[in-house]
Amino acid sequence: MKNLKCDVCHKDITTAIKQRDYFHMAHRDICEACHDQMERSIKPVVRTKQPFSYEWYDRLVRDSIEKAIVKGRWEAR
Repeated sequence: MKNLKCDVCHKDITTAIKQRDYFHMAHRDICEACHDQMERSIKPVVRTKQPFSYEWYDRLVRDSIEKAIVKGRWEAR
């Protein structure tokens, strides 16, 4: 069995059910709590983007995850 750890908060993901308990985004494993925090932090930015593009959104998600991994936590934008 594979042991998963959240790449941001480094907590063990004990019941690993993909897209429910953990999310694999930008080649990183993220726990549900960190995924929710990421969505809360980028939602205001996404709402103000005109015109919206998926390339921009993908870059925003990847950059946000990488910044959170470096700092060990999520920051409000």
